[in-house]
Amino acid sequence: MKLLEDSFSYSNQLGQRNGAGAVYLNVFHPDIYAFLSTKKENADEKIRVKTLSLGLVVPDKYYELLKTNRPMYLFSPYDVERVYGKPFSYINITEKYDEMVANDAISKTKINARELEQEISRLQQESGYPYIINIDTVNRANPVAGKVIMSNLCSEIFQPQEPSILNDDLSYNVTGTDISCNLGSTNIPNILTSPNFGKSIEVAVRALTTVTEHTAINEVPTIKKGNDLYHTIGLGAMGLHTAFARNKMAYGTPESLEFTDAYFRALNYYSLLASNKIAKEKGQAFHDFEKSKYADGSYFDAYLENEFAFQSEKVAAIFKNVGIPSRADWEELKQAIQTHGLYHRNRLAIAPNGSISYINETSASLHPITQRIEHRQEKTVGAIFYPAPYLSNETMPYYTSAFDMDQRQIIDVYAAAQPHIDQGMSLTLFMRSQIPEGLYEWKIGKPAAMTTRDLNRLRNYAFSKGIKSLYYVRTYTDDGEIIGANSCESCMV
Repeated sequence: MKLLEDSFSYSNQLGQRNGAGAVYLNVFHPDIYAFLSTKKENADEKIRVKTLSLGLVVPDKYYELLKTNRPMYLFSPYDVERVYGKPFSYINITEKYDEMVANDAISKTKINARELEQEISRLQQESGYPYIINIDTVNRANPVAGKVIMSNLCSEIFQPQEPSILNDDLSYNVTGTDISCNLGSTNIPNILTSPNFGKSIEVAVRALTTVTEHTAINEVPTIKKGNDLYHTIGLGAMGLHTAFARNKMAYGTPESLEFTDAYFRALNYYSLLASNKIAKEKGQAFHDFEKSKYADGSYFDAYLENEFAFQSEKVAAIFKNVGIPSRADWEELKQAIQTHGLYHRNRLAIAPNGSISYINETSASLHPITQRIEHRQEKTVGAIFYPAPYLSNETMPYYTSAFDMDQRQIIDVYAAAQPHIDQGMSLTLFMRSQIPEGLYEWKIGKPAAMTTRDLNRLRNYAFSKGIKSLYYVRTYTDDGEIIGANSCESCMV
């Protein structure tokens, strides 16, 4: 990691990012404690990692061991690869765990899962790291061939990769495939006023497709190969809280969850429609399309089993011109995709998009705002005081700060969007070092100070709601500082 950090330091995207990249490690890796210690404030300078982000790959088995309090074993990756004939990252640990514990050919170390959980929470309090990737949740929902083993700097990209095989001189014997992130975001309040929602999504998909087709990173053959075979994009969204506030809807309420479900249901449908249209025009589907859940039709089961119907008249009125797809629409799309395929293996991902949301006069990503009047320290122009978009006497009651909110409401909103997103979403948790009274039932009668138990509960709640990844934990302290500030605040997405 130290070598990677030094070699990445030149690649800082013109100063737009503080972080140079992210490193992911499985919680069942024997170096897990040493890995986490690299972000401790008091870590020895020889091991301390300053600019790389840390992420944990967490299989379902870990959550099971937390509940049962059975011993947790960490496995030697070298022995696992020798026994199973494939890299440790590609092993389904949840499925193979008991088998690996019983196998004497695999050396292992015994630890306590709950002690590791406390260590993770302590580090999140101190630094905002690590990110959490619920890898089995990711792969259960993955609609295409291959296994997802990691994510990116902002934890929203989930695409299968194929490892390369190198010769002794480090030339390629077998060139694998890696990921080119071609990202862009829809502005939710704006696009809902579009006279043709579906056409607007198609324009966005075609714009990102142009990027994939003009991208040829010859310096990294694996990325070029992946881009050429799969044409992946990551169309996302921003301005969800702004859309709620302008429609006088509190963040996390049932009607806000219905709004979220409807928007991303429509985004998914029209992006699939556009991808299918492009595949038909070009006479080409993405590589290995025939091995996907799109090709066998199973991807569409959830949409065909239940007809979507609005429960809220207010939300129905907001979406009256959008054209929410019916069961018949999904059936027709399924037939078209099985006939002509899709051009893009992956289409949707929700980035944290920071500065670009300010330019668009809207709130960032799907998060709540952090402050009604935000004090931003810009590198070149000094301090900027930025009011929440469209802040007025009418919208003010609906602009609750993320730091004053039950974080389960944020998780619930993301969980409403996740079934429609084929990749992931950058979900940040916003905590106060002193938690407001009455926010969490488990804090009643207990000290207000945030504890590791609070973070443990929220991470497990997110897992139970089907959340694929947790990005930063940002903590607002009594002296007005924010720990774990977002490295993607200037993300030009």
